[in-house]
Amino acid sequence: MQALVWRGPYLHEADSIDAPVPGPGEVLVRVAVVGICGSDLTAHKGLMGIAKPGSVRGHEFAGTVQAVGVSTGLPDAAARPVADAALSPGTRVTVNPVLSCGHCRSCLGGRPSACEAIQIIGVHRPGAFAELVIAPADHVHPIPDGMGWETAASCEPLAQARHDVARAAELGTLGECLVIGSGSIGLWIVHALRLEGALSITVVDPDASRRDAALEAGAAAFLPSVDDVPPAAFDTVFDVVGIAATRGPAIACARNGGTVVSVGLAADEVSIPWFDLVRREITVRGANTFAPEDFAVALAWLADGSVPPPPTSRLLPLAAGGDTFAALVDHTDPFTGKTFFAP
Repeated sequence: MQALVWRGPYLHEADSIDAPVPGPGEVLVRVAVVGICGSDLTAHKGLMGIAKPGSVRGHEFAGTVQAVGVSTGLPDAAARPVADAALSPGTRVTVNPVLSCGHCRSCLGGRPSACEAIQIIGVHRPGAFAELVIAPADHVHPIPDGMGWETAASCEPLAQARHDVARAAELGTLGECLVIGSGSIGLWIVHALRLEGALSITVVDPDASRRDAALEAGAAAFLPSVDDVPPAAFDTVFDVVGIAATRGPAIACARNGGTVVSVGLAADEVSIPWFDLVRREITVRGANTFAPEDFAVALAWLADGSVPPPPTSRLLPLAAGGDTFAALVDHTDPFTGKTFFAP
């Protein structure tokens, strides 16, 4: 089958690889669309330590069931197309790519998103930048007949956004919220904040072309720079970028006793104002992946229209992946919406 393989820093290339075979409890999905995530760009540059050369990424995807793994009674499992009440071949599905172990301290404590042995399809396991991908059957969700492929693939980032908001809501009222960065995840966070009861939402992004989408999603204001944000003005701040130029200001923009949710992974180690954080009792929370209930809520929001499809997207062939990644990281790609591949 054809796949987009990461060979090392700044090098994705299309190649032919062996097709996977599902075992018992697994489903083989023929990928219809798969989105590029910001973490995929970070990995493309070689800045994500868990990314291994020769791997196939892609964790935001939807497609059709190709086969269901069944046991043959032999030491090795085989697969064949079999009828199943929920996941028979041809069923249109979206996939929760986050696999938790279920028995570590975090899982038993009700926080599977912090699983000590977490596995993510497209990160730790072969992903959907390919024609075919394997997923555990209990992570494969049928989608409504009228739901578009790009909408179905958006369940994953919307689930992440819902989890980001939940991480803040665990500490109390969301109140007045600031979202730094309005790319794909940032925009989904705005939707989630609207639906989860934020008092008001302000978005910061230097890209003026993203203004209309942010306001339509539920933002009350759109600012071009964190320099335009008054200090200590927000109860909850989401840093969806994750660089030195946003992590420090995120703390500065939070009110005394406020919460900063760190989402973006554009950089690893950066300096932040610890004295300010300590003296004003700012809480900083990481938000990594999501729980199964976040994915279920995201699918329901998209299915009932509470959250609309991506406002601006494009669909490219998988063969264009290498050039697309190069243009995105070099900032030479004029397209500012969501990019999907169609394997």
